[in-house]
Amino acid sequence: MKGFGRGLGMGKGMGFAPGFWLRAFVLSALSKKELHGYELLNMMEKYFPEFSFYKGPSGMGTGYRILRMLEMEGLIGSRWETGEGPAKRVYFLTPLGERVKNEIIEYIKDMRDRIEKFLEFAEGKEV
Repeated sequence: MKGFGRGLGMGKGMGFAPGFWLRAFVLSALSKKELHGYELLNMMEKYFPEFSFYKGPSGMGTGYRILRMLEMEGLIGSRWETGEGPAKRVYFLTPLGERVKNEIIEYIKDMRDRIEKFLEFAEGKEV
């Protein structure tokens, strides 16, 4: 997959690292709708509770650092939303983020196929 991983700072061998899944999740979630950082981090907790880095006040800072990194890489953007209550930063997917998200999905599908073939072999298929 040409270009995969360049914007993510990871090679193909890192496909199952937690950082890969968190980035994939953020890009996928933001492709559905714009979200406040707090909403996005709470969604991560719902779908990936095993990633406990973002629990508690110091963990939220880690989550926001990931969002900042993705923004600096041009994969997501943000704007301030003002209104009732304090201003909130709203995150959205950029066109580059959309392309990278699609590459990630294709990579995951490819890995799923490879995993199924491996398990078929490892669980008793004759050589």
